[in-house]
Amino acid sequence: MINLQHSIYESLIWGFIASFPLIIGCIVALFVSLPKSIIGAIMAFGSGVLVAALTFSLIEEAFNLSQSIAPVIIGFILGGVSYSAANRILDKKSSGRRVSINSTTVSSGTDNNVRNRKRYHGENAGGGKSTSGLSLLVGSVMDNIPENMALGISLVTGGAVNIVLIAAIFISNFPEGLASTEGMKINGRSKKYILALWSIAVIIGTISTTIGFAVLSRASPFVIAIAMSYAAGAILVMLSESMIPEAFKEGGSRIGLAALAGFAIAFMLGRLGGG
Repeated sequence: MINLQHSIYESLIWGFIASFPLIIGCIVALFVSLPKSIIGAIMAFGSGVLVAALTFSLIEEAFNLSQSIAPVIIGFILGGVSYSAANRILDKKSSGRRVSINSTTVSSGTDNNVRNRKRYHGENAGGGKSTSGLSLLVGSVMDNIPENMALGISLVTGGAVNIVLIAAIFISNFPEGLASTEGMKINGRSKKYILALWSIAVIIGTISTTIGFAVLSRASPFVIAIAMSYAAGAILVMLSESMIPEAFKEGGSRIGLAALAGFAIAFMLGRLGGG
């Protein structure tokens, strides 16, 4: 049964709490040099938590709400395809600009930007100094929008904030801000610019939570199930295309155990919290 006791104000608070680690990760990256293996382990741990969240807090909840496989599959596929398409468009746009500026170096096959093409969102979208702030912003928040919207939806459906989901978003946002900021630093972005960009990302994430709550608070269970599954599909593709490959690149094969730990802890939190 859909619960409407939560206010838009509450959704804003939870959205801000979930998004704020982006700024924390940014600040740490700007002033502290962490070993790449540590960054990879943190990203892998966050990936494991997100896998648990999308499995038990989104997909399972969507099915329980609608009692039908159709909206779950529809939303799941749409979310994954939408995210992948947007990611490819952004990657081509960013890579195209780098190639146009560094055509001589690219032709020789030694340009680092080409080798880094598949790096994590902020780093990838950050690219060279020619990349626009808009492209950088889109790449940085692309995966946070469905996550935070799902958090807002959970306030509608669960009667309380979902412990696993809020933990997953919170934990995964820290390494995202960390890794992306490292890439921006390498490509010459100023500290003021990077902090301003992540502040905008936090604002967008916070608003996304409120949108998820407000727009779907009076929607049918079928529509809400599609929305939750859409978020799950987008998150899973984000993990597959960006976060897990980057974690492996930074931390090597040992990141598998970190992901295992993240999943196990998230699962236990969900059971202990009644999720």
